[in-house]
Amino acid sequence: MPRKRGWRALWLMTLGLACGIGLGLWIGWNLAPVEYVDTDISYLHPLYQDDVLLMIGETYALDSDLDAARARIALLSLADPANAVADLAERFALQGAPLAHVRALAHMAAAMGVRRDALRRYLSVTDDTP
Repeated sequence: MPRKRGWRALWLMTLGLACGIGLGLWIGWNLAPVEYVDTDISYLHPLYQDDVLLMIGETYALDSDLDAARARIALLSLADPANAVADLAERFALQGAPLAHVRALAHMAAAMGVRRDALRRYLSVTDDTP
């Protein structure tokens, strides 16, 4: 008899756990889901801010609209946006990132007034190797 009682308790605990997890998921997804309101892009983790800078740099490489690029970068609330772009370009160059990414960032940094020797080779448009 005690053995049957142990299985019953285990079955009830498993059922209770499954019901609790199911109820919790239902409440979290349907009844009271998280809603982000007025979330500022400047709160992004620095790695994701680098991704945003890269996307802005690639957009600048396509349209050459520096004012739009500056406006997009301003949303990140960086202390020194031009040097942040140049730093990212240098970091990508050292990490062996795709040449197109480094060039896009180097061109945008140069357009923003930051010219560094380490990025000078990426500013040429004629050759395909750094």
